[in-house]
Amino acid sequence: MRDTIDCLIARIEESEPELQALVDGTFQAHRVREEIALLAKRFPEPKHRPPLFCLPVGIKDIYRVNGFPTRCGTRLPSALFGGNEAVSVSALKRAGAVVVAKTATTEFAGFAPGATRNPVDRSHTPGGSSSGSAAGVAAGYFPAALGTQTIGSIIRPAAYCGVVGFKPSFGRIPTAGIVPFSPSADHAGVIATNLEMTERILSVLAPEWNPAPPQAAPVLCVPDGPYLEQASPR
Repeated sequence: MRDTIDCLIARIEESEPELQALVDGTFQAHRVREEIALLAKRFPEPKHRPPLFCLPVGIKDIYRVNGFPTRCGTRLPSALFGGNEAVSVSALKRAGAVVVAKTATTEFAGFAPGATRNPVDRSHTPGGSSSGSAAGVAAGYFPAALGTQTIGSIIRPAAYCGVVGFKPSFGRIPTAGIVPFSPSADHAGVIATNLEMTERILSVLAPEWNPAPPQAAPVLCVPDGPYLEQASPR
C-alpha cells in the first residue's frame, strides 16, 4: 500500500503543474500519507477492512468535503459555499476511501473552460465540467473520482480522457451537500479507470445497488424529427 501511495504522490507532483486537474492547495502529500497510516492502524486485519479501504479518490469542487475549501471553480471565498459535507463524500469515507484532493471544475459547473488539460493529449481539452475528475483519473492520480452531470458533464470528459463515466438515474446517488447548477436536473456520478472500479464505488454510493444485469433484452431506440435533425450525417 505504501509503495502504491508513494507512486501516486510522485505522479501528481510531477504532472500537476502542467495538467492542473486539482484545486490549488487541496493536495497535501503528508495528509494523504497520514490518513492512509491511520486507516492501516485502525484496520490491521484484512477481513475486517471496509470495502474501499485506503482507496484514493478525487472530489469535484462543487461537493462539500470537511477540511477542504469549496469554491465551485471560482476565486470567490470558500465561506460563501459552506455547509454540511456531501452525503456521497461521507459514504466514501465510511467505506475507507481517502480524499486525495478537490478536482478542478468549470466555474459553477458551467460552460466556460478551465485551465485543466487532457492527459492523453495536453493540447486538447479534457471536457467539462467534471474536467479535473476525468483528467485526474486518466493521469493516474486516483482510480476514481466524483463528478456531476446536468447535460453531459460526466460522460463527456470521461470519453475525452478515455476513462469510464457513469451518470445514474436522477436521484440514484444523493446530491445533498453539492452546490447545485440545476436542482431539478443535476446528477451525482462517478468517473473511474474501469467498470470494476465503477461498480465498487456505486455499491457504496447508490442505495440498494444491484450489480446483476437485467434479464430482459434491451430496447434500442433512435429519436427522429427535429431532435435527430440536429445531428450531422456522420
